[in-house]
Amino acid sequence: MSYRNFKFLPKRSNNRGNALIEFALVLPILLLVLFGITELGRMIMTTNVLNTASREGARLAAVSAMSDSLSVRARVTEVLSAAKIEPSSIAIEYDAGAHSVTVRVTADFAILSRSVLPASLRGTVELSGRTVFRFEG
Repeated sequence: MSYRNFKFLPKRSNNRGNALIEFALVLPILLLVLFGITELGRMIMTTNVLNTASREGARLAAVSAMSDSLSVRARVTEVLSAAKIEPSSIAIEYDAGAHSVTVRVTADFAILSRSVLPASLRGTVELSGRTVFRFEG
């Protein structure tokens, strides 16, 4: 008995180009999601480094004298340069009434996947990290 005689087996029709057309329709969406996830991961990593740098600076400011803001800036810049991030501003604020110090670090985040992502997601985004520590002593 031959398998070709069964009527319930599907017949081969002219579907040769369907996979290529479906792939061409899905590929832009797949690339958008892939590059979007990559850029989001880079943005989260940069924000994490900014928070770490501000925490390191605030810790140093909390244990040192109020007038020693140059060493705080140097420490923040050291942490950021290890991650190859150029800060746009480093702000150190002392609040004598609340016995606290606030370190705020901002940097411009450049989106690298400009050619793939839509126009609304192109350009640079300003990211920041902020930490408040109480004075010790």
